[in-house]
Amino acid sequence: MNTIKEIREKQNQIITMINAAFDEIVTNIEKQNLNINPYESIYESVYPITNVTGFKGRKPIAVTIGENRIITPTWKRVVQSILQEVVKDQEMKNKLFALSDKLLGKVRSRLSKKKDIMHAPIEICDGLYIETHYDTETLMRLLVQVLEELSYDYSNIKIIIKN
Repeated sequence: MNTIKEIREKQNQIITMINAAFDEIVTNIEKQNLNINPYESIYESVYPITNVTGFKGRKPIAVTIGENRIITPTWKRVVQSILQEVVKDQEMKNKLFALSDKLLGKVRSRLSKKKDIMHAPIEICDGLYIETHYDTETLMRLLVQVLEELSYDYSNIKIIIKN
């Protein structure tokens, strides 16, 4: 009786080990499948934010900031979404407010607390606007310039564009 009980205990231990091993394999496969976007190679291309000349004439689909994907159908929405993520950090928000009305273009302020002095402002947060009356390349250069002025690490920001 005692040996049969020992055999059954060993059998249950082995079955538990096998089930755990298979569960781990399945989990790894599911993680790999989640990381692969089957449409990416056909319909989408992913570029770093600094690829400003490559964006001209292209249509944005989304922005990824780290693991966060934000749908952005226009270039203005790309700039707005990225800067709205940046101002979630209070230190960056304070730096951005300090930069307002100091970042000047040829005719008007590019970043301001007053939207009435801008041609096509979009709101970043309460009381802070960025001028967007530019072509794609200039708008993206402005965004990169603002992020550099803030000393913001934008290496994890990617732009997804339509092929």
